[in-house]
Parts: sequence; structure tokens; C-alpha cells
Amino acid sequence: MALIEGLILHTTAYRDNDLLVKVFTKDAGIITAMARGAKKQKSKLAPVGQAFTWVVVDGIYPKNQQGLGFINSIQESRIYKNVVTDLTAAAYAALIAKDLTVALEENVPQPDWYEKTLAAFEQLNKQKDPQVVANIMELQLLPVFGVSPNWVRDPLSGAETGDFDYSDKYNGIIEKSHFDMDDHRLHLDQKTVYYLRLFSTIDISKLGSVTLSPMTKRGIQRVVDYLYDQQVGFQPKEKRFIQKMAAFEGQLQIKPRKKESES
Repeated sequence: MALIEGLILHTTAYRDNDLLVKVFTKDAGIITAMARGAKKQKSKLAPVGQAFTWVVVDGIYPKNQQGLGFINSIQESRIYKNVVTDLTAAAYAALIAKDLTVALEENVPQPDWYEKTLAAFEQLNKQKDPQVVANIMELQLLPVFGVSPNWVRDPLSGAETGDFDYSDKYNGIIEKSHFDMDDHRLHLDQKTVYYLRLFSTIDISKLGSVTLSPMTKRGIQRVVDYLYDQQVGFQPKEKRFIQKMAAFEGQLQIKPRKKESES
């Protein structure tokens, strides 16, 4: 038996009353654990059935770092209430959780990513812009997927200041004087480039108030989606849900045309 601290990322029903729980643990990385009877009414294990809940449980880690662990009882639990109750925040939280489970190998300790993930959920719970929080996590996860764009300097001149654009050909930013060397650069505006560079390195626990224009947010998301589609080769259903949700909200904001008055 061990005390296991972690964040519930996802749950899956197993048999009639049991759950398979994906937990990002402090000491063992992401594990899958069985919670027997967690679906029963008045079960003492009910808190592990709610994704985006931080817990400390009595349980057993997967044997020899493979297979299933077990959750036997709960010592502490704390739900990220604003994440669970806000549809948009919950959607982006689900995307972050999915990215983590795909990027990080199970049963491998990831102390830095564990702390970073808790910090991200704290920011979501403080009602920081969920797209911003997710974009930061997505950009910083890219090297884990084996994709490491250069956001620091132009590889041709070494310039770290100036006007930049993103170039697939040069795997990162290039300075204005070299724009003609890549006909397929992304033609980004400078605010988008600034925030891409910032988000790729920022300590998410220190994220302050960030208010971005819709145009800048679309620009950042365009680049993130491009990198995940073209270089990572990964587009989870959680992202497609966010895209559909945004499209629906956009339709709601379109004011209906007034009917022409009859003569």
C-alpha cells in the first residue's frame, strides 16, 4: 500500500460498478488504476470518478511499472470547481489531459510536468483564458512529441529582435530580411509571433492577466494546429469538439437580418 497523490485526468467505466482511472501522479507519472465499486451509489471512492480532481489515495502502484494499479480509499480530494462547471474551461482541460496522456509514457515519473499540469489547472480554475492556458501547454509539449521549433533567433543571421515569421523550411522563426527565402512562410502578424515566442517558454504558474484580441488568438491557434497537424500528426477529438463549439458560438453571435418592410 502507498499514499498516491495525483490529478484525475480521465475515467472509463469498467464492468457494472468499477472505473479505470487515468491519474497523473506526483511520484510515478501517469498511471491507470482500478477503482472497484466507484460507480456505486454512496461509494467512498466516488471522487475519483470526477475528472479534474486532485486526490491523495491509499492504493497500489502498477507492479513493475506496467499493468493496473489500484485505488482502495481516499484520504484527500479537491475538485477544480470552475474547470468542471464551465463548459469552455472543461473542454480545454480535456484537451490538455489528452495531450498529456499521448505525449507522456505511462509509469514514468514526470515531476516537472506534474507540477506544470497542476499549475495549468490552477490557472483554469482562476478563470484565466482557457485557450491561452491550453496553447501554452501545447507549445511546451511539442519537444516531448519530438518537435522543437526554434522560437529564439533567426538561424541565418542570429537576430533575436526585429520582425519575424514562422518558416517550416527553417523550423522556426526567420527575420524580415529573409522572408523571400521561404515562399511558404505563414505570414504571421507580429503580435502573434510575440505571443508564440512568449508562450513557448513562460512559467505557467506565473501567468498574469492576458487579454488577447480575437485576431491574435486565431493566429496563435492557427500555428499550434498547423504544428500538431503537420509535424506531430495528431488532432484529438477534444480539439475538434472545441472547434465545433467555437463555430456554434460564432453562429449565435451573427445577428439575423431584419426583414424588409412590405410596401
